[in-house]
Amino acid sequence: MVVEIGISSYSGDVNFTSRTEKVSPSVSHKDLWLAVREGSLADVDSALTLLKKTGGTVNCRNRFGLTPLHIATWRNHLPIIQRLVAAGADPDAKDGESGWSSLHRALHFGHLAVASILLQSGASITLEDSKCRTPIDLLSGPVLKVFESGLDSVATEVFSWGSGVNYQLGTGNAHIQKLPSKLDSFHGSIIKLISAAKFHSVAVTAHGKVYTWGFGRGGRLGHPDFDIHSGQAAVITTRQVTFGLGARRVKAIAAAKHHTVVATEVGEVVTWGSTHWLY
Repeated sequence: MVVEIGISSYSGDVNFTSRTEKVSPSVSHKDLWLAVREGSLADVDSALTLLKKTGGTVNCRNRFGLTPLHIATWRNHLPIIQRLVAAGADPDAKDGESGWSSLHRALHFGHLAVASILLQSGASITLEDSKCRTPIDLLSGPVLKVFESGLDSVATEVFSWGSGVNYQLGTGNAHIQKLPSKLDSFHGSIIKLISAAKFHSVAVTAHGKVYTWGFGRGGRLGHPDFDIHSGQAAVITTRQVTFGLGARRVKAIAAAKHHTVVATEVGEVVTWGSTHWLY
């Protein structure tokens, strides 16, 4: 489609002449990319209006394979993202470099408010990039130590997400948890270490106490209850391991598929679980 724009000039004889200028979709695409990257919401609205008149698409890509929604996600501009989605932007469109959708980018950069908008717009949580990673896979990152007013502050909250089919998330159910869910069953304890495996998870507090949860068949959870280690019941929220450790303070943990290994502060190594796989 071609838009004709009349441009008039004024002369002393009050004569008007006009010429026409043709605007191609490629020009309007460039306007949209620029507006999304650097402009205001009003600039984006103007660019979208021009794009519509020229028959362009809001899912156009630049030379790096990025759509306007990819760029707005990087910018973390919520109103622009909402406007693009309302205009038909595809939240599952992949970029040309790594195969990331806008949701991949949002979670990679920690833009959780953007991720919420994208999810409400139908973004896929299971869409894989070129390395077979889902958006949730990009959310993991190092735990950072926080300093405030010169005093040390440590991370104390625990979040889990993903498949909870074996109750290993500690959320109290076996559902798929698409977004991080805070675990509130540690009774205010400061958690220092976490280890997770297919069937269970393990945590250690600042005082060396051990908590386990998940599917305990074969004894991998360390709880003496017959219905737990026989596989008849699961521990669906965090539970402290009290049997066998006594007053030992644990400093390191490792959760394997069928067993658990811990090391105490005096150098002892304690294991529990299925001995058939302990080699």
